[in-house]
Amino acid sequence: MDILSFKDSEARQIVDHGYVLALPTETVYGVGVRWDSPEAYERLVKCKNRRPDKPIAVMTSVSFDLNQYFEITPNIQRVIDKFLPGPLTILVKAKDNAPYQTHLGTKVAGIRIPGKKDLLEFLGSLPFPLQVTSANLSGQPSLSKFEDVQNVFKNSPDVQGIVKGNCESSVPTTVVDLTGDKPIVVREGEIKLNEIQEVFFKEDL
Repeated sequence: MDILSFKDSEARQIVDHGYVLALPTETVYGVGVRWDSPEAYERLVKCKNRRPDKPIAVMTSVSFDLNQYFEITPNIQRVIDKFLPGPLTILVKAKDNAPYQTHLGTKVAGIRIPGKKDLLEFLGSLPFPLQVTSANLSGQPSLSKFEDVQNVFKNSPDVQGIVKGNCESSVPTTVVDLTGDKPIVVREGEIKLNEIQEVFFKEDL
């Protein structure tokens, strides 16, 4: 496993070739792969010993056109404009052209635009979004230290690189379901339900 920075071309090459990259987010360390490769998805679930039928969130930059693959209503767009980039994962309806592994047949995908500047720049340099989940073995606590992640995945042939960096908060992202007529918080983090509701239901002036 190579030790990298977000600026190293090898970090991009690892995900481009369908392998797993460990990287720091603003909350905890994650492991990610390109979103459009079934083989990469298999490597991701295998390295974590994770159930393959549990969807993994899509992580992307602000420049990616979400409307092309997901149902983004005006209410959802207001939430995106207010809270993203930031520690929020939104659940939205996937369109038919969204990669299957992003929703696994549920037609619901998680979207995350992180607030960590160097990670956001890295995502913006890629021609595709990533699927990113926490960098830990399934059922084990999330990890926020480089050394701990390196130790867990050092013998995994699928994890070919780890970006050395810092996670800024131990509080996980808020996860909110925006597929219905009102927001439903699946997991509460720094961003609270009442804040999301206020923006979701706000009429355009």
